[in-house]
Amino acid sequence: MNIVLIALDTQRADHLGCYGYGRDTSPFIDSVAASGVLFERCAAPNIPTHPSFTTMFSGKEAITHNILNIGGKFPVTEGVRLLPEILREHGWATAAVDSMGRHFKRGYDEYVTYEWDRSVPTELRRAETVTDATLPVIERLTAQERPFFLFVHYWDPHTPYLPPPPYDRMFYPEGRDPYDVNNHSMDEAWSWEPFKWYFHEWMPGVTDAEYVNSLYDGETRYMDTHLQRVFDALAPVQDETLVILTADHGEVLNDHPGYYDHHGLYEANVHVPLILSWPGKLPEGKRVPGWVQNTDIAPTLLELAGIPDRDAMEGLSLLPTLYGLRDSNYEQIYYSEATWQQKRAIREGHWKFIHALVQDPHGGPMQELYDLDADPNEQHNVLDQHPEVARDLEAKLQTWVERRLRETGRSEDPVATQGVAGTMIGTPVPGETPGPGATPLHQREGVLAANIPAPDALNAPNETRDEQTGTELHGYVEE
Repeated sequence: MNIVLIALDTQRADHLGCYGYGRDTSPFIDSVAASGVLFERCAAPNIPTHPSFTTMFSGKEAITHNILNIGGKFPVTEGVRLLPEILREHGWATAAVDSMGRHFKRGYDEYVTYEWDRSVPTELRRAETVTDATLPVIERLTAQERPFFLFVHYWDPHTPYLPPPPYDRMFYPEGRDPYDVNNHSMDEAWSWEPFKWYFHEWMPGVTDAEYVNSLYDGETRYMDTHLQRVFDALAPVQDETLVILTADHGEVLNDHPGYYDHHGLYEANVHVPLILSWPGKLPEGKRVPGWVQNTDIAPTLLELAGIPDRDAMEGLSLLPTLYGLRDSNYEQIYYSEATWQQKRAIREGHWKFIHALVQDPHGGPMQELYDLDADPNEQHNVLDQHPEVARDLEAKLQTWVERRLRETGRSEDPVATQGVAGTMIGTPVPGETPGPGATPLHQREGVLAANIPAPDALNAPNETRDEQTGTELHGYVEE
């Protein structure tokens, strides 16, 4: 049995056709779902990227593995092993096509990284770069005798949303002006100090939020196209190969404060796709409605591989829900974040309760309650209308945190003690003002395409910049 785990960074579940989205963003992914197993309600309980991937690979929740934020200064808990380490110990060939570095390199025989061409300021051809790096790895893995585990990390549709043509205009109405100064739908995003200079790097002068949303969808469609090449390369071994498609988290667009980023414990961020494809071995066209988490991926893969779990993983196997032996893996989902804001949340039934440990930088309420049946997009905080529900969920959340602290031998919640990792990204450019009226990207000369901010750039203005162009020189590639 071979395993290929493909992560689509920042991919909202609800912006894929197989999850009900109206735009044709994912024809290939939809075809994979139609012939495989789709989990309708998969949660990423610990966001964003570093906590979520650590949860995914360890099968443990963040209080246990100790990674609560992006680029934090805290190590993985001693003794916590990751999936590739376990598989390699049992004789598997392991390879990754990734750029996160840090502890994510552990357990791989081959760790292939990548850099994308930034010479065209309006384009970042990330998906094809990742696919181009992946195909030779697949060729090497399929030529050897051992079963293999391959992790492939796509950075679409993460910001900056710079898909190449025709994807950049595929979902934006023809004739509409994204720079119309009379359109004020981006005013709040441009007024948010921590992100406005980063936005200025990749969408200067944009006033129409719908244009930015369409770029996000264009990124997904672009990535979907190049993802098919990976499946084509795996076709000769598809009978022996399980492929998992998922995401570390989603993305807030203009539906919440958070503005084209992945902070905020809203469904846009914590509801992620999860699709399993193994022709002839798993049911075809199966949709699983019950709640699961990305914590469940590692223990499921060990079970399918016939490897005993000696690491006391906290996730549950997906197989009982897949085969209808139980309706759901969880009655409650507990969420955490500590990168731009320190919050916890609980989802039970159709209710979600969000609790801020400290005031968030958007000036939001300290507590939020949403009825997700009546308000699936979480636009109406009904805390005042249902105080008894909020009190009940707050008590359950607090009880859970206290239990987990006892189980892990902690005295304090690491969401509180580790604190936020991000305060600002982007660097002010002398003589320029972000927002309406700024020179559009396609009219600028001699600049590089913006890049994904490196974790160490989140705490202060980034000083690693090209002296002539003023653009960022390093990205999310770590040693």
